Amino acid sequence: MEKRVDAREYHLNSKQAYLNLFFEQAEDSIAVFDLEDRVITVNPAFEKLYGWSKTEAIGRSLPLIPPKNLEGARSRAKELRKGSHYYLFETTDMRKDGTIFDVQISLSPIYNSHGEIIASSIISRDISHVKENENLILQSEKLKVVGEIAAGVAHEIRNPMTVISGFVQMMNEDSNSPYYEHTKLIQKETERIELILSEFLVLSRPQVNQFVNIHLAKIFDDIIQFFQFEFQQKSIDIILQNNYPDVIILGNANEIKQIFINLFKNAMEAIKDGGTITLEVFPSKDNNEIFIRLKDTGCGIPSYVLERIFEPFYTTKTKGTGLGMMVINKIIQDHHGTIKIKSQEEVGTEILLSFPVVQS
Repeated sequence: MEKRVDAREYHLNSKQAYLNLFFEQAEDSIAVFDLEDRVITVNPAFEKLYGWSKTEAIGRSLPLIPPKNLEGARSRAKELRKGSHYYLFETTDMRKDGTIFDVQISLSPIYNSHGEIIASSIISRDISHVKENENLILQSEKLKVVGEIAAGVAHEIRNPMTVISGFVQMMNEDSNSPYYEHTKLIQKETERIELILSEFLVLSRPQVNQFVNIHLAKIFDDIIQFFQFEFQQKSIDIILQNNYPDVIILGNANEIKQIFINLFKNAMEAIKDGGTITLEVFPSKDNNEIFIRLKDTGCGIPSYVLERIFEPFYTTKTKGTGLGMMVINKIIQDHHGTIKIKSQEEVGTEILLSFPVVQS
């Protein structure tokens, strides 16, 4: 009897040791909650993933769920207390610092020896990198579709549009024509079609650009001059803060101009009744890069739009193609630059660009 008792005790202790070892060394986050959603215990992977230490977590009801997901989480918790299970459920959780991340979770009730639910366990895994890869694949597929469409259609459309545009320009020379306003409108729309085709072609053709030295100050002067009439019409003040007029970058001048034409157009559309657009130029600490900050006092960009702003065909504009920001991003990447966007609704938008500098 003593040997059998000793063997059983050894078996139980070994089992408990293995369970503790699994709990402590598991790569997935594991947390145990009581029926009031207070933390009973967590493993080291939970501390690493969510940012809460074990000491901070135990006994507390932690804010692990983003506000927009609370209703669904409460519903699952209610079903969990009835004995339901959830396996590999994909959602979003929140870290201690407030950052949101994609997560895959499994929820299970914990029973006592009498078959009563006394707690629940949550095993979670960060799948942000998986979601990111899925998005990259989707973006790549969309780009492929855009390229195929552009390569097959854009040139064919351009040929008749060139003829139409030429004849409309001839008709516009007679300002006394009863159709003058109509032909002006036709000309404006053909120019818009040309812009759309240019965006398609940028996405479709392989980049074999012969980059040359570009004086950024000249680009800025040209762009501001180009929009000067529209600035006056819309009562927009343009502020240029450039103490580095001699900065040179390597690139394609037309494509760099296209970046700032699109950005200025977006800024002007965001400003309804007068406002300010500020263009600020400054170098990096090591002088290897130049930063261009473009700020406007427009209506701002909603967060849900900002998250998808570089997606192809995604637009909130009635006349937009959903390609403008995507083209900008591609051109910047081709020039080994970066772009970051911050925005606040009813306050304005700030866009920070960077490009490598040609060292003199």
